[in-house]
Amino acid sequence: MPFQYFQQLYSEFESVKGSQRDLPTGRLSDPVAYVIRKAILSGVLKPGSSIPERVLAQELNVSRTPVREALFVLQGEGLVHLRHNRTALVAHFSQDDLRRVYSLRGLLEGFSAECAASNPDRSNVPKVEHSLRRYLKLNEQSTPIEQAQADLEFHESILDAAGSQLLYTITRQVLAVTITHRSRYAYTPEQLQEAQTQHESIYSAINKGDYALAKWLMTQHVDKSRSLASMHLSDAGPLASEVNIPKTRARKPRVQLEPS
Repeated sequence: MPFQYFQQLYSEFESVKGSQRDLPTGRLSDPVAYVIRKAILSGVLKPGSSIPERVLAQELNVSRTPVREALFVLQGEGLVHLRHNRTALVAHFSQDDLRRVYSLRGLLEGFSAECAASNPDRSNVPKVEHSLRRYLKLNEQSTPIEQAQADLEFHESILDAAGSQLLYTITRQVLAVTITHRSRYAYTPEQLQEAQTQHESIYSAINKGDYALAKWLMTQHVDKSRSLASMHLSDAGPLASEVNIPKTRARKPRVQLEPS
């Protein structure tokens, strides 16, 4: 268990809180949740691995209460599964689970890209360009975690540019589920180059204000990501699903959302 890394993240919380939408302030459980969330999204904590509540509390020099509260928060985000014996596990997903989550992600991120392109407030668009530049620096030597982190940064910057706190919160929770799986494998050079080209096209559409194109490109990009994730999950063998997404009959949406 990389406790030195956890302590570093705990200190990092103070320098970044208030500058990101997903960092509430005022509760002792907030930095603990930040530490665990970052460790999961970066791939340091793998799907199915246990999170030792007592030891983590000792290493972060907090009581077990904020650790327990943080785990409940992360369970609500779909990142952690709490068993009846209070053992906390990093959530992991079956192929069917991921397929459904990616379908939902495509809808939400497509709408987010549409909103980012049509948002009159352009102050966050440079952040999208900045995250794109970081993603374009990835190469065949980049680790799966480096690729996943850069990918997450790009998609989160688009959520910021969309200008909706509610949309950011909902979409980021769905995005987090797929990133935990994405950090397990690296793209081939060809796959990485294709993803970089897709990111460039999405940014270009957002920057030009072409909301219809931005939505379409993002939807296609997420669908391609779903195909790659499904392929890698099949190669790794099926995972026992700790988080079950109820199967429901598909319905046509009654109202088509338009960006405000």
